[in-house]
Amino acid sequence: MNQTRILPAASIICLLSCLHACVVPPSRGYDERPANIRVLQEEALNIDRIKPETRRVDAIKPWQNTGVFLENGQVVSIVASGKWSPWPEVGAWSGPEGNITWSVEVPGIPGGALMAKLGHDGKPFKVGTVQTFRAQDYGMLYLAMNDPFGYLFNNQGEVEANIYVDTGANTAAAAKGVAAGGFRVVSYSYNDRSHEGSLSARAESDQFKLRSWMLNKIGEIASSKNVAIRAGEEPLNGGSYEVLNESMADSVMTISFRAVY
Repeated sequence: MNQTRILPAASIICLLSCLHACVVPPSRGYDERPANIRVLQEEALNIDRIKPETRRVDAIKPWQNTGVFLENGQVVSIVASGKWSPWPEVGAWSGPEGNITWSVEVPGIPGGALMAKLGHDGKPFKVGTVQTFRAQDYGMLYLAMNDPFGYLFNNQGEVEANIYVDTGANTAAAAKGVAAGGFRVVSYSYNDRSHEGSLSARAESDQFKLRSWMLNKIGEIASSKNVAIRAGEEPLNGGSYEVLNESMADSVMTISFRAVY
């Protein structure tokens, strides 16, 4: 007499997850992007002395801008917790560590894991439940779940990411991208191909000091891109560049620039 064998629910979930990983390919390639962070040992940063910036990362959204501006050389720790799912219909849930059997947007990072990138065109790297790294470029910090971005529509859940930035000042204001003069960076972008970038910062007063601080910051950025410093071109600002455009709206100043090689 033949008997029908019913697989345990856990086995079915595992089988479906493996099938999902096989049929859903990554939506784009990331291997050609150069790394712009260096992973450190977790204990490289004492987070007990730093007040974090807390962000919620939604499983249903691709790269999410945290609003945290990182500078070249800063040490950062991200500590994450919570539950989310790339396939809630079959009970496939995990924490920010993800699951190596699930499909991915970025190869080399477990499916469903929390991942990050520095700057719009930065190379993604794993965060999981905790990651400490040193920024090797300037840029906004982005976070996302590692699930093919073309298939996020049915995802559920979110994780909470606490972002600890060692700025030297070790204050909550510094972690938010607020400089000593009270200026807050609200957006930054840079195109390595065209050498053009844009920096936006907010100040409630003293626009002259804000502009001076931004030009110095752009000079630092230009220098970090291996730009040769030329005598007579913005000599007080540390790097060689040209300002393309300046604008001011709602207390936010934006300066577009081109680094000169």
